[in-house]
Amino acid sequence: MEEYKRFTISLPQKLYDEFEVFREKLNISRSDLIRKAMKAYMVSEEQISVQSGTVVGCITLIMSHEHFDFHDHDSSEQKKGTLQEYDHNIEHHDELEHDHDYVSRPVYASVHQTDEILKNDIQHHFHDLIISTMHVHLEFDKCLEIIAVSGIHQRVLKLKEDLQRLRSVISIGLFIVDKAM
Repeated sequence: MEEYKRFTISLPQKLYDEFEVFREKLNISRSDLIRKAMKAYMVSEEQISVQSGTVVGCITLIMSHEHFDFHDHDSSEQKKGTLQEYDHNIEHHDELEHDHDYVSRPVYASVHQTDEILKNDIQHHFHDLIISTMHVHLEFDKCLEIIAVSGIHQRVLKLKEDLQRLRSVISIGLFIVDKAM
C-alpha cells in the first residue's frame, strides 16, 4: 500500500471558498482534488522543461476544408475532374440519396485537399507515436482532428511542428497528460 504524507496549507479565504464550491460540485475529497491539481500542475510545467523521456498526450488541430464538386456541369474535357464550388444547400429527399459519384479518377486538388493527403502521410511517418486519431466534422468547411500520442517527447514535438506547417491548419495544440512509465 502506498504511503501518504500529511501537510497543512494556508489559503486566502476567497480562494478557499472558490475551491470548496468547485470541490463540492465535483463531489471529490479535498485530498484527492489537491493531489490531482498538483499532478496536473507539475505535468504542465514539465511540458516546457522536459527535454527527453516518454510522454502521453494529445495533439488537437482545427483545419479548414474545401469540397469537391464531382458533377460534370460542363461536358468539355477541361472541366472533368477539376475542383469547383460545391453547393451544400442541395436538398436530399431521403437519407440514402447523395449527389456524388465517387469513382476514382484524376482530380486537381486545392491546398486543403493536398494538406489532407499530407496530414495523412505525416501521421504514417509517426505511426510509432500515434495511439489513435479521431476526425470530427465541426462545420461544413471546418474539421477537428484529435491525435492521441505516446512516445519520446522530442518526436511528439516534431509531429506537432510538421502538422503545424500545413496551410489549412487554423489552430493546433499539444496537451501532455503525463510522463509515460
